[in-house]
Amino acid sequence: MSAPRRPLRAHAPPPSPLPGAATPPPPPSAATQGLKRIVWTGAFAAVTIVGAIYGAGLKTQQEFKAEKAKVIEATPEERIAQLETRRSALVTQRIPIQRKLDEVNERIRATEEKEQQRR
Repeated sequence: MSAPRRPLRAHAPPPSPLPGAATPPPPPSAATQGLKRIVWTGAFAAVTIVGAIYGAGLKTQQEFKAEKAKVIEATPEERIAQLETRRSALVTQRIPIQRKLDEVNERIRATEEKEQQRR
């Protein structure tokens, strides 16, 4: 003789919650997930930008220190040559600025002359 068969269950019933145990939160909605994604994207972008700016500042400081050491270690002849090179670069920058300044002064003078003639 065979043993009596037990009925098969399709699935086990959900476990009963323990007294005083917190119920799990509901799954996040699509809007909440979208907001989280935007916040995380903004946070990563901010960290990347701040890191790039900080790194650029460090590089600039290193270049400045290297240039300063180069100037300090230079012989007087090398310093004179560096200063002459710098002066020529500044004079080259000065020429267009001086031209614009002269044009502005000329326009001011012309405007003042027109006002004098009207009176």
